[in-house]
Amino acid sequence: MTFKVKIKANASINSLYRKLKYGYYKYLMSDKRHVQSVFKKRYNYDLNLNNPKTFTEKINYLKLYYANDEKAILAGDKIGLHAFLKQKQLANLAVPMVALADSVKDIQWTELPNQFVIKKSNASKMNLIVRDLAQLSVDELKQILKKWEKQVFGLATAEPHYEKMQSRFIIEKYIPNIERDWKIFFCNGEPCMLEAYLWEKQEKLVGHRKTVYITADLNGKVLQIDADEQMAQPIQTSGLKFIDLPPQFEQMIDYGRILAEDFPFVRVDFFVSDGQLFLGELTFTPAAGLDNYSEEIEQWLGEKISLPHEKRRAAGSSIQRS
Repeated sequence: MTFKVKIKANASINSLYRKLKYGYYKYLMSDKRHVQSVFKKRYNYDLNLNNPKTFTEKINYLKLYYANDEKAILAGDKIGLHAFLKQKQLANLAVPMVALADSVKDIQWTELPNQFVIKKSNASKMNLIVRDLAQLSVDELKQILKKWEKQVFGLATAEPHYEKMQSRFIIEKYIPNIERDWKIFFCNGEPCMLEAYLWEKQEKLVGHRKTVYITADLNGKVLQIDADEQMAQPIQTSGLKFIDLPPQFEQMIDYGRILAEDFPFVRVDFFVSDGQLFLGELTFTPAAGLDNYSEEIEQWLGEKISLPHEKRRAAGSSIQRS
């Protein structure tokens, strides 16, 4: 594994999102062709769905697999995740729910506490962190949520499993003192890699702004660091080789194995607040399978994932995905 610091390549990804903003290609082609088209635009080479090898190739294969996987559709939805945790007898990990709403017009604002987090249930990065509702304009909040309500998340990035989830809003308890997320990659039920996200401390309303994330092995050895322009230089000169794992890390691994046992790949996201462990979400296609890992990580992690058709082949089945 190689250690490197790089400036996050957001520009090319954002450009791709703009080009496909309304999912134009999705309406002209099958899910398979759509996945291949988005992949080609991002990486400038053809995706081989018949024999994917790297981590990114396999995640893009799994976009199609998860589109019909009922457990992934349940657990990938922020409301469905609560039900999935109950099935696994791990409801203690869930952030407490305050309210649910099928649409913006159904939100009972006068009944909400002064602090909460509201999220679109079948999307990523669509969340409002409300620290003081009394100081905010509810009309402005509604306008943000109405824009999100109209968006079909996953359309531009060819993640069809999100379209299978019901679009709703979930309001959860505000959890203070979160400085980083611990995101553990599970390959066929076993932990294989870790990402630690460090959040900039800010008072902005919408979500978090990620300034740096560190990719590491399960011993905390740094494999790769992605940072924005402001953070890249000090990290590069720090010579960071290892990160300190949280006291709850083994507990995260144990819980993660239970949650990941049904899936060929899933990223299990945890965070800690005042010593208490919470589950953030289960992510089946991180960064829509359009991230920017080193070639070494791509090969190493790709080898750890056995795809469903590979398992059937190993068992002597002749069934293959078309």
